[in-house]
Amino acid sequence: MEILHFLTHPSIVTDRVKQFQLRANFRGIYRRYRDRTIVHEAKYVRNLELVHEFRNVRGCVVECGVWRAGMTAGIADVLGDDRDYFLFDSFEGLPPAREIDGALALAWQSNPNSQSYHNNNTASEQEASDTMKRSRAKSVTLVKGWFKDTVPGFKPPRDIAVLRLDGDWYDSTRVCLEHLVPFVADHGVVIIDDYYAFDGCTRAVNEFLSRAGSPSEVMRFRQFRDQVAYFIKGDVRIPPQAKNGASELDGDRQRGGAQR
Repeated sequence: MEILHFLTHPSIVTDRVKQFQLRANFRGIYRRYRDRTIVHEAKYVRNLELVHEFRNVRGCVVECGVWRAGMTAGIADVLGDDRDYFLFDSFEGLPPAREIDGALALAWQSNPNSQSYHNNNTASEQEASDTMKRSRAKSVTLVKGWFKDTVPGFKPPRDIAVLRLDGDWYDSTRVCLEHLVPFVADHGVVIIDDYYAFDGCTRAVNEFLSRAGSPSEVMRFRQFRDQVAYFIKGDVRIPPQAKNGASELDGDRQRGGAQR
């Protein structure tokens, strides 16, 4: 009886219905842009679900590595037209993978006949622009060039609410983390597309997070519905060995970060 009451509680049913409706809407967004993204449907929808969780964080949206901009367009349809959208890409494909990027990365780039190769993930600036014109975004800036040349000098007009990194390799991911995360708003989200795909990306993220904390704080890394890797700016955990020396402010920050 108690289990039946729990399952049919009005608030639970309402939440389930809202979740179902949102997911159906996000699948519709995927269908709108599926010819403009390499991200498969389930992961694409998970990305939109995660971004929706941060809809109340004010700021711009930055994506590094956009291909035909199908993912950014979907994010714009979720977050709306009152934000600035910045899209970074070489529009010349990926730079050469290095040993640090791992055996899988080297094998992938050496096999142009693979169905996942997409001409070394090359798309034109015009394709990305055309995709964004189909979205809700009104303020769109495409930044063409290699990340090492374009990212370090970039200063957004306001805080970054959503930063999505899809640079695949170690060097590309590292330069974006080092130069863009400082501009991310408190409680803004940083999404790492290739964390589970390529060793170089994984290494760059792990190294960055290990340096981003302090002796008394550790940056927390998260996983959304088993598919999307991300972290939240300002979301830290105080290690057990540091708790005795942690200040009251540190405790407040820890509790605040854990609420999301």
